[in-house]
Amino acid sequence: MSEQPAESPDQRLLRPLDYLLAAAPPFVGALLLYVATLLPDVGLWDTAEMQTIGPVLGIAHPTGYPTYTLLAWLASVVLQPFGNEAYRADLLSALAMAGAASLLSVRLLMTTRRAVVGLAAGAVFALAPVAWSWGVRADPHALHVFLAALLLVLLGGWQAREATDRRAAGRWLVVAAAVYGLSLGNHALTLLLAPGVAAFVLLVAPRILWQQWRLVLVVAAVLVLCTGLVYLYLPLRSAMNPPLDYADPQTWDRFWYVVLGEQFQGSFGPLPSLVEIGAGVWDELVRNLGLLAGLAVAGVAVGLVRHPRLTILGLLWFGSTWLFAIGYPNANIERYYLVPLLVAALWLGLALDALADALAEILGRRGRARAGLVSALAAVVAVLLATGPAVERYDTLDASDETWGRRFLEAAFAALEQDAVVISWWSFSTPLWYGQHVEGQRPDVTVIDDRDILDDGYVTVGGAIEAHLGRRPVYVIRQADDRERLAREYALTAVPDVPAELYRVDGRAEEE
Repeated sequence: MSEQPAESPDQRLLRPLDYLLAAAPPFVGALLLYVATLLPDVGLWDTAEMQTIGPVLGIAHPTGYPTYTLLAWLASVVLQPFGNEAYRADLLSALAMAGAASLLSVRLLMTTRRAVVGLAAGAVFALAPVAWSWGVRADPHALHVFLAALLLVLLGGWQAREATDRRAAGRWLVVAAAVYGLSLGNHALTLLLAPGVAAFVLLVAPRILWQQWRLVLVVAAVLVLCTGLVYLYLPLRSAMNPPLDYADPQTWDRFWYVVLGEQFQGSFGPLPSLVEIGAGVWDELVRNLGLLAGLAVAGVAVGLVRHPRLTILGLLWFGSTWLFAIGYPNANIERYYLVPLLVAALWLGLALDALADALAEILGRRGRARAGLVSALAAVVAVLLATGPAVERYDTLDASDETWGRRFLEAAFAALEQDAVVISWWSFSTPLWYGQHVEGQRPDVTVIDDRDILDDGYVTVGGAIEAHLGRRPVYVIRQADDRERLAREYALTAVPDVPAELYRVDGRAEEE
């Protein structure tokens, strides 16, 4: 496959200072923005779970997220001067998302040799609503897109050295394998990155399987070792009976139940038509990139001509992740669009680079010196086009005044009687767990989630109520349809002054 030399730049022409100048501005800028709008305290739903599992070294819901858990524990220790445990977990997401923007800038510098192109793409990515919204709250998807961006940089470093110094190149590929293994331990979406990585490696080095078979074996061994070691955390920690132990993955059956996400299997629906898929992709690109969405699409055509291997990798990452997300109707599915957005920002950078080259051709040889200025101006315009909508949506994405989770946690624990049992559902169970296991509040209270109903043999919500009714005070926090059904079987009394629908179970309905 023929291509421009720019796809495999001579890394010796880049100094450490060049990388620093490409990496620092998007990282610092994005981090300042995210910290200014960071969720300040405990949240709800998955956010509160991710704020809890790090400090207590627990087991998260499938697929267990062991890499994230261990890193969140480290963040809870290292970032102690910056706030409580919930805030530190949120700050970890801010660091990861800002890091992804920074690494994107570095990858475009490696590819285009224009720092301004990388800076513009990094800024556009950081300001996009899906990156911003998940860079201000605890969530493993921020780490997922950071590791994907790191893979882009490592694969670029390997490619640049493959033709001149295979020994040095091999080290980059081995490190990339280790990062991929750790990424598998963070999120199963990493599996969708494998076809793109494999295609990229084989397109750069078609004979690698037999000419460098020892390197291939080392890469495979490192990948398996890193993945296996990080997932070994689940049964080992579960055997220690941690405060949060989702599905108790100590046996092989329970281990694979968590790792393979068996409870979510069967959740996939039929894909819509190609026209509907295309319209949905375009709408999401416009929502995140605004007027720059068209330039990102143009970058695909540019990339296929000038940087085909990198573009094919991006197309496979973009397409596989998007199709998976479309067929998987999960809550807040927009988190799954982070890697496609990273790829779209990469394409945007390739388009800006081609635009600068085209302008240089138009200006002629004597005008080539001005091409750098023109490309810088084009990058500034791109950042301004992204900044305008970002200013407008600042209030919408600003999470710095979100205190609902804390207000619910404090009010609920204040209202519950001694030795109470709360039969809750996921969105409200997680902040209660945070209050208990991280902050040590109300150890007398038993929080029973839907997962506990299965694992502890209650079978149904009614079974959990019957197991404790008349022995301990019983409360429920259930969704509307479930609560209506329970109201036909039990006498429920609303608890006032709690910012959630907390009800006390006063007995069976027929006893009224």
